[in-house]
Amino acid sequence: MNQFPPLPFLSRNRSFRLGVTSYVHPADITANVRALAPFVDDIELVFFESHDLSTLPKACEIEELRQLAITHDLTYTIHFPTDKALGSPNREERENALSTALHIIELCRPLTPYGWILHIDGIEPTASPIQREAWHRNITPLLRVLAGIADDPTRICVENLGYPFEWCDPILTEMPFSTCLDFGHLLQMNYDWRDHVNQWLQRTRIIHLYGSNNTSRHYSLELTPAPLVQEFLKAIKFYNGVLTLETFGYDDTVSSIKRLEECL
Repeated sequence: MNQFPPLPFLSRNRSFRLGVTSYVHPADITANVRALAPFVDDIELVFFESHDLSTLPKACEIEELRQLAITHDLTYTIHFPTDKALGSPNREERENALSTALHIIELCRPLTPYGWILHIDGIEPTASPIQREAWHRNITPLLRVLAGIADDPTRICVENLGYPFEWCDPILTEMPFSTCLDFGHLLQMNYDWRDHVNQWLQRTRIIHLYGSNNTSRHYSLELTPAPLVQEFLKAIKFYNGVLTLETFGYDDTVSSIKRLEECL
């Protein structure tokens, strides 16, 4: 019997697949998926830290996740760990980040993930042209490795972070990757989200939506004014990928679903 309270259902009057994170309830990933699967279309499996890989699902748990996906017509998006920067100036950190990502790809391959969410980090918004050139030079061979090992490299989704996303243009020109559009990051950095949507929506496979107050914390979507949420939903009206309410906790997730329902 499910020990956790249910999520509200979202209207089917939409083109996108609704997703939530694997950290809605105070339990491990598998328990969260069991509880959440009947109510959503996708679950983002969040592996935030790589220092203790023993916290990753075991092979038997991966098989249970696979069976749950079949039963509930569920897909998964996989968020690579964020505690190691793939674009770090430090070679050892870059190599550790790549090794962890490769391990997670092999572990989760049986789930046939809808998308792999990748932070191309290790660079600051204030970086000089010389620093950006070094960043591109360091990260490009690692991204080629990821593209080569993925069953479908278009499922690797580069997420917009704190730096201008056009810095990724050379990477996305060379690599067949998709993008992950994080609306909260665009608001936090005061970037033109409308321009970003116009330029990248056709290549976007995953969208992250949550409330923001100009900090890195992910709040309930109810913190974002309804007219702004409505404008964003109108801009992505025909989007048919995954839209993940990237909140962490039951109350924030429930109120985010309700705000989304109000604005559809």
